[in-house]
Amino acid sequence: MPTKNIFAGIGVRTTFVNILYEQLMKREFVTLADIMCIKRGYPKGFYDNNPKRTLSGEKFYGDLKKASSEVIKALELAYPGCIEDNGKSGKGKAFRYIGQEDDPLAAERQAIEQKRLEDYVAFCKASAGILPSSWFSSYFENTQLLLDTNREVESGASHICSSLEQNLTNIDLLPVFNKAITDKKVLKFSYQRFGQQPFELLFHPQYLKEYNGRWFVFGEADREPHQAYNVPLDRIVGELIEVNDVEYIPAPKGFYQDFFNNITGVTHEKDAKVEQVVIRTKTEYQHGLLLTKPLHHSQRESLPYGEYEDGSYGEVTLTIEPNRELRGKILLYGENLEVMKPLLLREQIKEIITKQMELYMIER
Repeated sequence: MPTKNIFAGIGVRTTFVNILYEQLMKREFVTLADIMCIKRGYPKGFYDNNPKRTLSGEKFYGDLKKASSEVIKALELAYPGCIEDNGKSGKGKAFRYIGQEDDPLAAERQAIEQKRLEDYVAFCKASAGILPSSWFSSYFENTQLLLDTNREVESGASHICSSLEQNLTNIDLLPVFNKAITDKKVLKFSYQRFGQQPFELLFHPQYLKEYNGRWFVFGEADREPHQAYNVPLDRIVGELIEVNDVEYIPAPKGFYQDFFNNITGVTHEKDAKVEQVVIRTKTEYQHGLLLTKPLHHSQRESLPYGEYEDGSYGEVTLTIEPNRELRGKILLYGENLEVMKPLLLREQIKEIITKQMELYMIER
């Protein structure tokens, strides 16, 4: 039976494994308290100087103990006698690596890096080539590949760019979520909505979607709305923890294709329904632009641009569920578009414009 690679996996245990291994490779004595301080961002000796804070009382202390046991065992198995302790017990116990090899588990670590690259390539394939170059910079941070790329940009040799600057917060989680969806893994993490306190979410990731430079993961959650729960990646705080004692809930076949079919963006608004949205274009140029860059896949030209009794215009019709993303798209075109129907959407657009006008009526 093959030995498990201690560097495999995601979450705090893996983080502790990597921290402890890196500290041991310095060939200095290291305690579990030292590792927790590095993980938490505390200064060295924090627990000695703060007697009311105990290492065993820290969250994830159990993960730290498990990680330390795995690292020591793996090193001793590979090179017997390469670990010595300081002879102390309890919180003062420390370990030091004394082996001859400078990186005794290099092969195991390289295998994980290779797997990460393979996972990322798989994610890129699944994303149908929509990844902008800025994500490349995030994922390959501190690598020779990125260094060479940056030099090409600085020298003017680069010939590809994106006009949309992506939100890179937690962008490294994209391949992780893609892998969790593929492997049907349940995850636990903290989610913090804007202006609110974070809360813990048990989550069955099922679908990834990008909209307007922001990435969202959809799935089954342990709170309302349970199905198609929407989490922006940049709102995730802290560690992702893999939950192995909860059975993964997959999405019904074709669910997300139907979920997104009648909306633009990612939002279904309460009581909204699919209806005919008629939009009038005010210039020939704008009409042509809207035909080449439709607001929604259901859009069709319902009235060619031309001269009519009440003016010059054209019209397009969408079969769609109106939401805030659609309102935002319409407002981007300013005075060149006019919503003709439904009346509710027309009134919503009018209300937004009226409030904007009020802002500019105030003398500053």
